[in-house]
Amino acid sequence: TKARTEAQIALRLQPNLAEAHLALGQCIYWMDQDYERALEQFDIAARLSPSNGDIARLIAAIKRRQGKWEDALEEYERVAKLDPQNPNTVRELIFTNTAMRRWPEAARWVEQLRAMAPASIVAKIQTGYVEFWWKGDTGLLKSLLNQVPPGVDPDGGVTSVRWEVAMLDRDYAAARRAIDASTAKELSYTGEGSTPRSFFEGSIALAQGDIAGAQKYFEDARPVFENAAKEAPLSAVRHANLGWLYAFMGRKEDAIREGRRAVELKPESKDAVDGVIVNCYLALIYARVGEKDLAFPLLERLLKTPGAVDSVDYSVTINDLKHRWEWDPIRSDPRFQKLLEQPAK
Repeated sequence: TKARTEAQIALRLQPNLAEAHLALGQCIYWMDQDYERALEQFDIAARLSPSNGDIARLIAAIKRRQGKWEDALEEYERVAKLDPQNPNTVRELIFTNTAMRRWPEAARWVEQLRAMAPASIVAKIQTGYVEFWWKGDTGLLKSLLNQVPPGVDPDGGVTSVRWEVAMLDRDYAAARRAIDASTAKELSYTGEGSTPRSFFEGSIALAQGDIAGAQKYFEDARPVFENAAKEAPLSAVRHANLGWLYAFMGRKEDAIREGRRAVELKPESKDAVDGVIVNCYLALIYARVGEKDLAFPLLERLLKTPGAVDSVDYSVTINDLKHRWEWDPIRSDPRFQKLLEQPAK
């Protein structure tokens, strides 16, 4: 690519140019996803420019992907001391502490972000989610959502959170009202692209036991999910999304195939961030299609694994498992109760 070529030319002319090592490292990180080689370039750049927060944040991000969460946290905390008012560092500290289920620390950093950006909708929503993961209470999230002015709904993201909070509370009428109040055909909910509103409508029906009604909505959403996976066949998240839809449709074999394909494409051994997320999808798929003996060992491991936390329905924390309707098919199994008896994480 042009960026890579420019970085390589710059390094030939000035081998000790920190910015060129940084640029080359970013190409290797984002395009090749070769974390070791990217880290080599970032380490050189950091030695040449030790006070550069951008370099330090990238080093920490790679440590996360390598599963070195404690090292990543230390690096982000070091950068925060050098530049305490940088919102990028604060956001990374929120993500990292949340992923590690360090709820008090995550809450402290999210409050700092709100102090820096009082009008930020994202900061408000993050505050509410941390409270939910930590204490199992949606009250703060609801009160903060009520502060968002009507009509403010970037990419349908506020609507999807209103829907989700109602679903967590099993208030299906409120979930329906949230969707009906939006004119958007697609809403921001999962990674890689928007989710069609028919998926949310189908979920409301399915949660209430209206399987036939749910299928009509899911059938409407299916081409969007299938086309997304076809357009990017090497995208683990798109295969995981498709498997998730198939699981809700009761298409067991298709759901498991797509879920396992996602895990093959993004194994945790190569990416401890996205790799964990696709395993969360797989656990939910197993739970929905009746593969309890596969779901429980995976859930038990994910509850102890950093990164299995997200503001969507495949998130694996004690309070997600307690409150989310998606886990109802395995809720009555004694093994589920045993999972919930672990210390809240």
